[in-house]
Amino acid sequence: MRIVKFVCGWILKLIIILIVVQGVRAYLYVNNDLKLMPWHRVSKADELDYDSYDNIESYLQDEKVFMEERYKEVEVKKDGLYNRYLRESGSSPYGYLDTDVNASFEMIPEDIKGGVLMLHGLTDSPYSMRDIAKTFYEKGYYVLALRYPYHGTYPGELLKLSWKDFGKTVRFGARMMKKKLQEINEGKFYMVGYSTGATATLQYIAHDMKEDEALPKPDGVFWLSPAMGVSPVAKFGFLDILPSKIPGFEKFAWLDIYPEYDMAKYNSFAKNPGIQVYNLIKNSRKNLDKLTEEEKAQLPPVYAYTSIEDATVDATELFGVLRDIGNQEGEVTIFDANRKYNAFYKPKVKEVNFERGIRESGVMSDIVIVSNLKSKTDDVSVVRISDGRITDESGENKLKWSEFTFSLAHISLPISPENPVYGRGTLLGELSIKGEKGIVVVPSDMLIRLRYNEFFDYVEKSIEEKID
Repeated sequence: MRIVKFVCGWILKLIIILIVVQGVRAYLYVNNDLKLMPWHRVSKADELDYDSYDNIESYLQDEKVFMEERYKEVEVKKDGLYNRYLRESGSSPYGYLDTDVNASFEMIPEDIKGGVLMLHGLTDSPYSMRDIAKTFYEKGYYVLALRYPYHGTYPGELLKLSWKDFGKTVRFGARMMKKKLQEINEGKFYMVGYSTGATATLQYIAHDMKEDEALPKPDGVFWLSPAMGVSPVAKFGFLDILPSKIPGFEKFAWLDIYPEYDMAKYNSFAKNPGIQVYNLIKNSRKNLDKLTEEEKAQLPPVYAYTSIEDATVDATELFGVLRDIGNQEGEVTIFDANRKYNAFYKPKVKEVNFERGIRESGVMSDIVIVSNLKSKTDDVSVVRISDGRITDESGENKLKWSEFTFSLAHISLPISPENPVYGRGTLLGELSIKGEKGIVVVPSDMLIRLRYNEFFDYVEKSIEEKID
């Protein structure tokens, strides 16, 4: 009995300490300079119900109305030049297309020879998939890029997000794609997942197809900056969400509260979506582990593109997933950091050993490395490692780093330098403001982050070779 009382006493003390620590953290956070705005609140409106639609045209039409209504809920009439919720501002999502750039979209070629389902990332919108979508469209593929629930409207909506919402979107898109392609003989079907979109496709091929045999099987899956691992701290986010339910402590539900100057991506980040992505990754990998070797052999080939360093996800977890899939048909392309600036890097980047890392990863598919590790100049080489053999495939690629770029970024992989919002020479693509430190609320690491892929043409060519 003494031991039981002793243990219970310590557990009680730990709970009291935890409550006190959380209370202090919450108090300090809600009393900082950051302020919640109308777009950090939750809408009373429900998202569109996929089960209500049997054709994509009706869904797209209703989504357009839905998004306009959500925009009006938080629209401001006067708030400077860089607020996405000021319709006349340079950050307005209505300034580039004939509709909100955040909306789902389709591209329909005259002669359809296949279809591709595009899935964007967390806090993102379908706009991030437009450049890659064009690659497929110009090759004769029908393109469908879907918006996840609670995305593309305003960041407070992500407080309602569930990890299951991603799967609902993928299954709906797959059903719509099957309907579109049913009249095409041997029309190929591909999936492209960016960041969390890659995780959603893993859940689809490892679980959803098995549960519902009516769902179409993709002929190949493309992953861009795939989110196969995030910080384990994310699973404890619920400890912060609980205090945020107390009146006056609502701000504690947020990790970041920033100005919303990006028309197609939320800058503010609530703690709930981080938890939900952690759950999606955990469940998708658990379902992959449940597959037999025979079932894994039937999975479609996976073609992944990732940067050696990724501040959003744990890029190394990708190799564990590919090892578990065990498919030799796929391929993973790694974009190295610019080795001309090696003296500036942390040891884990500076002292990387690709050959040893690849050997230890156990990945069976080919691995392509895009790097200037040997030259230490702006000139970049392309090396393929296949069954232990190393082949230089630089050929006529003539890849080069821009003079002052030191690496790609998580958010840059799917974006072309020609993109009118994030590309080279644009406001967001070349964001470089100078002044005294400590003035702006946006941290400097957000401002230096590369928004477009300097090697987008290489990715495009790589994808074209695979779908051809």
